[in-house]
Amino acid sequence: MYDALAKIHERIGRRGIAAAIVLTAVLLVAVATPQLLGRRVAAALATLGAADAKWLWLAGVGFALSVLGAAGSWRCAIGICGGRVGLGDSCARYGAGSLVNTFVPARAGDLVRIALFSRALPSTGRVWTTGGAFAALGAARALVLGALVVGGAVAGVVPLWPLLVVAGIVAVGVAAGVVARRSSAHLLDAFRRLGRDPVAGARLVGWLAFATGARMVAASSVCAALGIRQPVAASLVILLALDVASLVPITPGNIGVTSAAIAAALHAHGTSFTDGLAAGIAFHAVETAVGLMVGIASLVWLAPYPTPNARRVALLAGAASWALGLAGAFSATVLVPLV
Repeated sequence: MYDALAKIHERIGRRGIAAAIVLTAVLLVAVATPQLLGRRVAAALATLGAADAKWLWLAGVGFALSVLGAAGSWRCAIGICGGRVGLGDSCARYGAGSLVNTFVPARAGDLVRIALFSRALPSTGRVWTTGGAFAALGAARALVLGALVVGGAVAGVVPLWPLLVVAGIVAVGVAAGVVARRSSAHLLDAFRRLGRDPVAGARLVGWLAFATGARMVAASSVCAALGIRQPVAASLVILLALDVASLVPITPGNIGVTSAAIAAALHAHGTSFTDGLAAGIAFHAVETAVGLMVGIASLVWLAPYPTPNARRVALLAGAASWALGLAGAFSATVLVPLV
């Protein structure tokens, strides 16, 4: 973990980290006083007050399942490269990266994931191998998004032009697989082994499809909570907009960028800007809450303990606190209003 944090510091530097802290503080002040951001943000936050809490909880479940699917895809990619990591460990390593992404810009959490997952590989050059596995995950994810674009185009929800971008990414992955056959570079280990084991490639795509589907359920639930028409179609628009927004991770957790991208995408498809902005804020808030919970649980899981019994006690105490907190929050937001 310390090596991963050192890599983040090396990549961003002290000025970058200080800027991230200042920007986060400014954003927190803005959220606490929405009138500073204008009438539209204040109206969007007022709209959130009427959101159906049951749907937002379902969105939280969707985000949690999405984390599980993404962690499973990392586990699969590392397994293809010869590493061995359990699903629980995989969730913890992935969750630690999510926690870093929440507070640090430039997708620094991906560096944490690469550093943590590389420890599961026994070979030399394991960091390069893990970096190649990360690239393979990107190509496989593009394949899943391509299927979504085709489905959305058939339904008349989205245009076909994003398929060109997706096809380009997939083509780069295929080219890497061809080059990997004639190269021994560790960076191409994942592509080389995927070429030899198509079943493993299908399993990798399956995990990513599961993660994407769970995120789509979450997006649909957020739209349903706010009464947005055709929530399933709207969720597809949201996912594609977020993939574009993720290309410019200039703020910690992409806060602000995510909400604006969702608002603009939904507004282009007939939703009022206020409702779209409310959906963007709700989506980001629920996803961030799930990411924080998983990230904190990941730190508890990965932390060094003096004895196995101490680790067991810490994990049980953490799980109990987590369960009680969720039960209390669910009761206050769903059960109490029904009484």
